Amino acid sequence: MNVNIALLTVTDTRTIDNDKSGSILVDKIKSASHNLVDRKICKDNKADIITILKKWTNQKNIDVIITTGGTGLTGRDITPEALEEIADKHIP
Repeated sequence: MNVNIALLTVTDTRTIDNDKSGSILVDKIKSASHNLVDRKICKDNKADIITILKKWTNQKNIDVIITTGGTGLTGRDITPEALEEIADKHIP
């Protein structure tokens, strides 16, 4: 079964051209014969992350959202906090 996937990289320093983790994930998605429906890069900004994720969760053609980045130890890395605000259920 093919899965429709959206990929979000959260970073203050990368672009599509040098996003290594995102590129690896794109390759893995394609090699597994899944569909990459959308791919975005956004800065470590909670409001922007939440806006993108909410938009994607409302799109019927997206089955899975993968995030990468924004999980370091600096104060700017806030992906977990953004996900916390919009998650319905937490699975450790």
